Amino acid sequence: MNAPEIIQNAFALKPTDRQPVSVFSGGAWVLTSNGFSLESALASPPETTAEILYRVYSEVESDIFWTASGFNNIVIGAIGGRIKFRSKGTPDVIETLLKKPSDVDRIDLTKIRDDERIRTLYEVSRLLVKKAAGSHPVALTRWGPFTLAGLLYGAENLMRDIYRDSEAVRHILDFTSELYLAYTEPYIENGVEIMLVAEPTASGDMISREHFENFALPAFKKVFDALKKKNSTAAIHICGNIENRLDLLADAGAKFVSVDYKVSLKKARAAFDGKVAFGGNMNPVKVMQQSSPEEVALACAQCINDAGDGAGFILMPGCDLPPSTPVENVRAMIRTGRAHVYHQRKAEA
Repeated sequence: MNAPEIIQNAFALKPTDRQPVSVFSGGAWVLTSNGFSLESALASPPETTAEILYRVYSEVESDIFWTASGFNNIVIGAIGGRIKFRSKGTPDVIETLLKKPSDVDRIDLTKIRDDERIRTLYEVSRLLVKKAAGSHPVALTRWGPFTLAGLLYGAENLMRDIYRDSEAVRHILDFTSELYLAYTEPYIENGVEIMLVAEPTASGDMISREHFENFALPAFKKVFDALKKKNSTAAIHICGNIENRLDLLADAGAKFVSVDYKVSLKKARAAFDGKVAFGGNMNPVKVMQQSSPEEVALACAQCINDAGDGAGFILMPGCDLPPSTPVENVRAMIRTGRAHVYHQRKAEA
């Protein structure tokens, strides 16, 4: 089976002839390891960035290629927010754009496609899809509606208004759902197949299960439903411990759920088995960045074992790779995944 077949089967909860394995996002890691910051990549010809992404993901043999990852906050700059680039890593939002919830009504989403930096990212995606030419599925990760709401309005304001003005929060989330869809539509038009909604603010470390179910989940479902209508594969990653809401995600409408290292893969298998594909979950810092290749291989083997023999599991880091992650560790992860064949694992059991 080739990479598209393996990933398609995993998402469809069908058997694969080996363990699916992929880098998670990794845009800053790819560019930093090739002497580029995210800011300098935006100033470079799109052909250069697309070639670097294609070459690195090909060399490490990731089953999924990721386009223009790490640029999540660019869209906030495009609609009038203030962002600041780092020398390494992803840019930061340095000031909230919304002073009150109704401010969303004055934001013009048509500005997104006119933003020069975003147009560059769209072109990078088009070129990467063309280079992959069916050999690998191409994926995109961008902030989802709940995290966008926190960045635009301020996470503390968002959490406070959940209690004091729930309708205002829903108004913002309606807007950020539309913002996500408006921003990502050109990527889908360019052939990007997998749209991963990144939601660190919806973490179990930040909001309760009740608030997750009443506020974040309806926004996710709106996005997933819209992506499905566009024939796009909807996926989601939520940072932190989300074990108390795995059952909610199993029925949310995504094809794939990526879990953090804080989540037990055994519990994820129990919640997701036969319902939705899932992936994870090596610690991106302690394991992927700081361990030896041998230690990475052991951690990956443990993840595969914990995820069990059922279909639908993709071996991945538990979150985005730090920019300084050694390439040898990424190769160790990929090799470990590719070495595990399902019938061999079942025979050993």
